[in-house]
Amino acid sequence: MESVVVAMNVPLAVGFALILMTSAAWAQNQGHSANGQFRVSWESRPEGVVRTIEGHVYNDSPVRVTGVRLQVEGLDADRHPVGKSLAWALGDIVPGGETSFRVETMPGAVTYRISVVSYDAVSGGEAQAP
Repeated sequence: MESVVVAMNVPLAVGFALILMTSAAWAQNQGHSANGQFRVSWESRPEGVVRTIEGHVYNDSPVRVTGVRLQVEGLDADRHPVGKSLAWALGDIVPGGETSFRVETMPGAVTYRISVVSYDAVSGGEAQAP
């Protein structure tokens, strides 16, 4: 009888591990702006009253930037858009640096596509829009 319990627990444990790995991969995203000067990573945060998406913007450009605006597009399970919003990254980002952002989740979205849509160069150039 004991071997039956163990045999049943192994598939259950494997299935649970696969669900956890899928959830983690689903929550993480690496986005790039059109010109390749920024990277975006994020994860969904279920804590608290309001569910949020928290992430980071990485500045791969050679200039310090500010006013970084992000487009957040919510996607359903078939990767069709269910909503869109804009968010601001916090503060200036030095070359090679990063900053954070936070935005509310969208009803019906199971994943997100997040990209930098505009920014202002503080040093080494004029205002830019990728």
